[in-house]
Amino acid sequence: MDWRDRLLAYLQAQLPSADLIEIGRLSSMPAGASNETVALDLRITSDGVTTTVPLVLRPQRQDGILAPYDVERQFRVMRALARTAVPVPAVLWYESDPAIFGAPFFFMERVVGDTLPLFWYGPSERLLAAAQALAAIHAVDWRAAGLDLLLPAGGSGPALPSPIACELAMWRARADGLRIGRAPLLIALGDYLERNEPADARHALTHGDPNPGNYLFRGNDVVAVVDWELAAIGDPRSDFGFYAALLAAFGGMPGEHGSSLLSDAYAEVTGSALHSLEYYEAFGLYRMAIVMSGWAGRMGGGAYGMDAIARRLSALLGPRWAA
Repeated sequence: MDWRDRLLAYLQAQLPSADLIEIGRLSSMPAGASNETVALDLRITSDGVTTTVPLVLRPQRQDGILAPYDVERQFRVMRALARTAVPVPAVLWYESDPAIFGAPFFFMERVVGDTLPLFWYGPSERLLAAAQALAAIHAVDWRAAGLDLLLPAGGSGPALPSPIACELAMWRARADGLRIGRAPLLIALGDYLERNEPADARHALTHGDPNPGNYLFRGNDVVAVVDWELAAIGDPRSDFGFYAALLAAFGGMPGEHGSSLLSDAYAEVTGSALHSLEYYEAFGLYRMAIVMSGWAGRMGGGAYGMDAIARRLSALLGPRWAA
């Protein structure tokens, strides 16, 4: 029995009342640098009526630039957000048994919408809509939604770790997995971040990677926010910091003092000024150093990216960070 037969048997077990289940069109989908995504059409026949359900299958990768991967975590985040104002695809089934598909996986609905490149290049209605969707994410009552699962191990007691400590725990674990946790840049920058966290930092749900490609649009409306693998509990400004770090590392045009078109649009739609964005871009650069190392396979492998990170840190925090 090949994987298609095993997958069909799995789906039949999930829908025992159906007279016939068939897997129609099956194809890979465009995805981010770290995701694997399969589109399929599920044809369900019952009482002589056939319904086609467009689905997405998300298997768990064994390795990659953001390892370790955890599709169960993504599934649980998206299921929790289905009861909020955040537009997410509906999730259907999660399966932990790797015998079926070769890895754990989950299914979600396939939402039709336009995707965009990595950067925003100017003000637009879509940029404002993306900023509004990000504001909805940050406004989620994450405890009521059952998203305590995003806290670091041992962090769900009455006295929470600080927002930066919540996020650093995940990224330090990722760095240790890549065997770069003791890299001088990461040690020095991690210590700086812990000592200098803004006094107004607060705990909120963050998406983790709010680049334009993680929104699906119909016209100027956001119909879904996707790719929740980096979701965390941290300060909302860490989302803007990571987007600014993407600009710095991959040749975009970062703004002054950690700002970007995205943070400017967010301030416009929320009516709230954003402070200390230099600090949160520095945190984004900490994360980007780990991403680039995962991409290159070793700390010194991504020469351009690491040099760009060091130059940007120097511009933000002073010459001591120069490579």
